[in-house]
Amino acid sequence: MKQIVNLIIAILKVKVSKMRVLVSAESFGYGPIVTCLSVIKELKKHDDVTVDFIGSGISLEQAKLSGYFDKFYECDTYDFTSLQKFEDIFRQYNIFFASENANGAIFALKFIKNTYYVDNLVWMWDKIPNELGKVKKYFISETFPCQENFKLVGNVIENPVFVGPVRDLKNTNLKSKKNQLVINVGGGSSFLFDQSIINEFYNKIINNILEIEEIKRFNQIIICGGSKVINNLKLEKKQSNVKIATLAYEEYLKIMAESSHCIMSSGLGNFIETLNKDINIMYLPAVNYSQLLQLQYYEKMNFGFNCLNWNLFEFYKDIPRNLDEETGVNMVVENIKQFNSRNYKNLVNKYVREFLNNSQQDSFERRKIFFNKFDKNAATIIADTIYKENK
Repeated sequence: MKQIVNLIIAILKVKVSKMRVLVSAESFGYGPIVTCLSVIKELKKHDDVTVDFIGSGISLEQAKLSGYFDKFYECDTYDFTSLQKFEDIFRQYNIFFASENANGAIFALKFIKNTYYVDNLVWMWDKIPNELGKVKKYFISETFPCQENFKLVGNVIENPVFVGPVRDLKNTNLKSKKNQLVINVGGGSSFLFDQSIINEFYNKIINNILEIEEIKRFNQIIICGGSKVINNLKLEKKQSNVKIATLAYEEYLKIMAESSHCIMSSGLGNFIETLNKDINIMYLPAVNYSQLLQLQYYEKMNFGFNCLNWNLFEFYKDIPRNLDEETGVNMVVENIKQFNSRNYKNLVNKYVREFLNNSQQDSFERRKIFFNKFDKNAATIIADTIYKENK
């Protein structure tokens, strides 16, 4: 009798463990991986789900820091040749979830019919690959309105699902702030640009910022971001109140929420996660195409942000909307090269001083009104959909 009971328990355990999910996120700044982690956090609430990660760069780095995954496979998931080496791994899973990793999802569809995809940037795409139309669900995260552009580019998608921003949208706002400045450079990495150019840019602009007299008033300055930038950051003057670190996502959220001021890259996550916090925000010049378009959007919204965008520099030439991503990124990188080749310290210092000497308090309520229009359960919707369809 005991043997029969043990056999039944063993069979049940096998059945319970069958939901195996392989996950990827494009290694293009923090956006894709943070979106991914928001969903996996919800999916991990189910005891019968195991999740493993395949990727590289900033995405692999944050996946490891999260503690959500059991196994890791290092692979350039934007590259089909690299993906091909992992064909046997893909065949071991019955679910694939990709955050903005188009090539990974297209490759996965050959072996995993239950392939899911989430996209934060439908509002800006000039086209969507035909192959992505076959995914089980194509989750469209709306921070900016994207229905109009979806009508132009989304006809290939068979199963679109519109959700709100896939981010941590808790209504936590610390009224008591530390006299603390966070400088967040974001992921600062992509296979579409030369990393050394981005590293040189951040080295230059951060050292410009740190030499401003007003910056000395902060008890602590935390400079954070992806390791490819952070590990190559060289401060010209050592300051005891400056900390440089690559932080896990949850740790960053805590530090950001308790700070009085943030200077940051203009990624969607930074925008969404600070809207309901009483924080003075300054955005740095864009290092990729989506950041550039996002900065233009923020300025139109009249939220009181200080925006140091490329259009403030005399070398700037108009970069139009609806370009393919690679063309747009290359045009942004040309601005970065111009900045790196000249001395714009006075211009940077002027705008940072203006930011530090003026409170944005009058804009806090407008930001919260906009924030409160978002659906707050996008990550749960995605996780529940994946779970229920594969239970």
